Amino acid sequence: MSPAPSNPLEQVSKVLQPTATVSITEKVAVLQAFSATLTENLSLEKSAEILQAVPLGLFYYGFSVEDDQLTAVLCELISKLLQPFTYEQIVSAENKEYLLQGLTHFTPDIRYLSLQQVFKCLASDAFVANMVDSDIFPLVLATIAFQDARTANKASELLYKISATPSGQAAFFGPTCTAMLKQLLQINGVISFRVYDLIIKVATYSDSTFDACESSGLLSVFTKELQSDDLLVKINAIELLNEIATTSAGLSFLEKANLLDSIATILDNPDDSDVVVQLVKCAVIKFLGNLGEKEHIDFEPMSTKYHIMEKIQNCLETQNIEILIVAISTIGLVGSHPSGLKLLSDSLLTTFFSRYETAVGQVKAVYLQSMSKILSVRDGTEQVERTTMEIYNRIQGRPSTLLSLIKEAKQPEDGIRVASFAVMQAVAYHAWGVQLMAQSNEFMNYILNRSTEYTEQGQNWKYAIIQTLASAPDAARVLNEYYAQLQIYVRQGAHFKILEPAAAVKSN
Repeated sequence: MSPAPSNPLEQVSKVLQPTATVSITEKVAVLQAFSATLTENLSLEKSAEILQAVPLGLFYYGFSVEDDQLTAVLCELISKLLQPFTYEQIVSAENKEYLLQGLTHFTPDIRYLSLQQVFKCLASDAFVANMVDSDIFPLVLATIAFQDARTANKASELLYKISATPSGQAAFFGPTCTAMLKQLLQINGVISFRVYDLIIKVATYSDSTFDACESSGLLSVFTKELQSDDLLVKINAIELLNEIATTSAGLSFLEKANLLDSIATILDNPDDSDVVVQLVKCAVIKFLGNLGEKEHIDFEPMSTKYHIMEKIQNCLETQNIEILIVAISTIGLVGSHPSGLKLLSDSLLTTFFSRYETAVGQVKAVYLQSMSKILSVRDGTEQVERTTMEIYNRIQGRPSTLLSLIKEAKQPEDGIRVASFAVMQAVAYHAWGVQLMAQSNEFMNYILNRSTEYTEQGQNWKYAIIQTLASAPDAARVLNEYYAQLQIYVRQGAHFKILEPAAAVKSN
């Protein structure tokens, strides 16, 4: 009987041998214990010493057994051992086969590990030149289509970073890379998005990379989809832009490629009865709403340049309910922050509220949702307070706006009820709103009366409104006798029930 290994390294060597008869559980335990002894910043000398005793090939042989725990600990160990290696050492004759093995492996952790090693080529342009001229480069490109998104995104990140180097940029726009990227675009929508995302990031890296993207034909593939006569192809392209366009690189791309104009022009198509036109218009309006909602995006210049808000206002006049709903919702998104509030022109608001007066059902609910977003805007300035109050006064409910909101909050349709509460909550955020509510006995009696709302959702909304009123600046003075009642309501909670005294009946 052979003696048991005397140190952790010998134990590792033993359990990784092809002839080893130990269980996977024992193998994992030995490897985890050994990994725990290694620091994250292992020295090259220490790493070489370990690999002298246990060759890299033995660690990679461990991947021949499919087990998640075993794979994870092997990847952790290999990553630590290779950490001090330069790219030159990673692709040396004795190590390159393992790198290639990892770059073609179907297991995400193993593929990811190998990509991390390829990142080391970024240390110098000479290393990048070596990588892009080797059989490693097409494997990195192919990984964009890998089933695991984290690994695929890592490959995209590497390609983006090498495109910032002279050798990497030349390779990215070379025939091999452009041909492979165009092939990847044909696979499916998910992979198309990854490829377009990469192309757009590279294109907006600098003026020279944008020009190179145009010359290579990579940008034209995307712009052709946006300008396609096939409206369904257009929809897919617009959907892809939704995430890309909210980054500075994406916006820069839209401007440089002159795509915003062609996208906004789609809204000029008058044929709302055509189902495909309807779908494309909805996609465009959602896209524009997505841009307008983001506070970090300077939406005003592009809106002015391409008449975006005027085009959305025109969509409020449509007879097509789908387009109408998306247009109403988009106005709420654009107006949901101070800079967007300024884009809601008098003309647009006039059209918005005139259509609201006759709205019913789902359309009315969306109008109310948008109003709640717009009226919720606050930044402590008099300008925003004045603007939100003016917008509120446009509602012109009968007999008053607050009472009309109570009426809507009693509707059986959940969408309208919830949206009405949301508008009340938005009004309560403002000093002018608290004052209006305090001056309306009917409103205060309704909001404080627990018997007017039996649903849990409605009770939660009423409680939130009451909390907002009770915590308003100068609430005690403005709300007068109602202030004490509001405080009691808050202390009792949203779902407090008044117990009815039970009548005692004595049997004869």
